[in-house]
Parts: sequence; C-alpha cells; structure tokens
Amino acid sequence: MSTPEEIVLISRVLLANDERAFARLMKRYLRPVRRYFLVQTGGNEALSDDLTQETFIRAWKGMDSYKRLSAFGTWLYRIAYNTYQNHLRGARHHLSLDDEHLFPILQTLTVEADHDAEQVVSLHRAIAQLSERERTCITLFYLEEMSVKEIAAVTSMSEGSIKTALHRGRNHLRTLLTETI
Repeated sequence: MSTPEEIVLISRVLLANDERAFARLMKRYLRPVRRYFLVQTGGNEALSDDLTQETFIRAWKGMDSYKRLSAFGTWLYRIAYNTYQNHLRGARHHLSLDDEHLFPILQTLTVEADHDAEQVVSLHRAIAQLSERERTCITLFYLEEMSVKEIAAVTSMSEGSIKTALHRGRNHLRTLLTETI
C-alpha cells in the first residue's frame, strides 16, 4: 500500500486540490516512471520525457479516480502503462538499438560493482529486443521491483500471463546474451 506520507499527500490533493502535494508525489515517482519509459522506448529521451509528462498530466487530471484500492505507485504505473499503449497505437513506434539511445538508459541505472558497463549495455540491448509484453514485465519486475500481483494491477494481465511473460523474457534474454558472448 501507499506509505503514510503518500497517504497524507494524496489526501491533500484530493481534498484541497493541493498542487504542492501533487508536486511532491511527482518528485517521488519522476525518475522511476521516466526509467520505465526509457526502457520501453529503447532509450529515446525526448519521447520518454513526453510520455512521463503525459502520465503526470493524466494523473493530476484523474486524481479523483484514485480510490485507494491499490498503492498510489501501482495506480500511477497503470496510467504510465496506458499512456505507452496509447502511444504505440498512435505511432507504431519501433525501438532504436543504437548507442545514442541506449546511453540514457544506462545513466538512469546503477551499475553494480560485479557488472561492468559492457555487460549492462549488452543487457539493455537484449531487453530492447524482447516483445513489448516481455519487456514490460521484465522492466516492472526487475527494474521497478514490482510483484507479479502489482504488475497485474498495472497491466490488467493475469498473474499467469505475467509469469509466462517473465519466463519467456528470461529465456529470450538468456539466448540473446549467450549469442553476444
């Protein structure tokens, strides 16, 4: 569920239309939502920024629809997911795998001490080659650390479908990463 601080901020937004409270919520989720879009768009910074902005505009306008049945973050990621799906329907966007678009993704992620930059680049190239469904589930599960149940709330997919997409995505990643070694 939402943290106590989020609950207070959400209440202030819902009861008093408090823009400052919404700005604090936005600040908390800005980087994670942008990172989600960076991965989904293959590192296209401009598009990711536009989609992030669109997500927060929709959240602000739709705050009355937040019924506190799930965590605020889950509700917000649902808006982000829908924003991206709308974009795909309208633009028929294809991922770019060039280094210019991959670099921003790498900047938003922490390189673990036991992974070098080349491994991280290979991983993100491989993620970009997954199907949209696999990429979404892998991104939300591993990068955003959401549970299968939370991903189901965001995507409206069944938990079984998410587990299947995670399994297939891991297998595809394993194959793609083995090919690059």
